[in-house]
Amino acid sequence: MAFSYIILVAGLGNQIEEFLVPILIGQGYTVRTAIGPEAVFASLDEWYDLVLVDLPSKDELGHLRSLHDLCACAMIVIGPPCNNKLLVAALEQGADDYVQRPFRADELMARMRAQLRRAQRTRPS
Repeated sequence: MAFSYIILVAGLGNQIEEFLVPILIGQGYTVRTAIGPEAVFASLDEWYDLVLVDLPSKDELGHLRSLHDLCACAMIVIGPPCNNKLLVAALEQGADDYVQRPFRADELMARMRAQLRRAQRTRPS
């Protein structure tokens, strides 16, 4: 990485994918975490290059549009498995990508790098 990207790991439920934080730090990312919708929205005062959103169920789907509108960065949703309607709805609500649980860490890292490359091309110098 040319510089350290800042990643927000945002849990819209009452927890986050805790094992992700050490993996992201190990990859050289600067990581912030926020758990619960109030904490997630309060944390948006800072700049992030990418937000990883832990979406526990369809009940939290309504927060994605607001999150997308308030955050000018790429957003990848980590959501429940085998729920194609939720996957499509999350993308329609502003997610740039959706990864179903259980997921492989190397695949998630590749998807993150792809989103960060896109963001870097459009970022003002």
